[in-house]
Amino acid sequence: MNSKSKIFSLCLAISCFVLAYFFYNSSHIPEGMFEDPKTGKPMLLGKVSIDELKQEPFTGWYFEEFDNYDTDTELLDAISNPNQYNYELFLGTWCGDSRREVPRLEKIFIELGIDFNQLSIITVDRDKVSPDNEQEGKDIRYVPTLIVRNNDVEVGRIVESPSSESATLESDLLEISLGISPSPNYSLD
Repeated sequence: MNSKSKIFSLCLAISCFVLAYFFYNSSHIPEGMFEDPKTGKPMLLGKVSIDELKQEPFTGWYFEEFDNYDTDTELLDAISNPNQYNYELFLGTWCGDSRREVPRLEKIFIELGIDFNQLSIITVDRDKVSPDNEQEGKDIRYVPTLIVRNNDVEVGRIVESPSSESATLESDLLEISLGISPSPNYSLD
């Protein structure tokens, strides 16, 4: 092999390596998603629909929690007119609590007959920030945070998990509907 052929082969090999490197690094994060700087895995950021949470790579945890959660229909039946409220849900697709509670909340909302047009879903990064800063002024310290409003006035919220060891998402929502805002099971100093 002459020196020109060796140089050409070396340049071709380097070019293939560089292209493969850039292709791999840019293609492992699906379009419309962001790379979690801590894990390198895909995450959603910003306002999303419930269906976006059910897409790959989130389907495993989403459907496992959704399918295995049994709603407390007795408590849900006690909530009168759940469609009088607007709901704003902040979550992180990277967060274990969000992965557990958000599919459960969807199942509860379906059972309650809540119009999903009354639900705003905002995904945040690990600093609890969304690209359009929807979290500003809302004291989002932990995720998931479900804010319940009536006539644009906050009437309650569920932060991270049900309010106590004996509470459920359903009991917290019932309390909110009765005008009792559940306190998180930790201090919000």
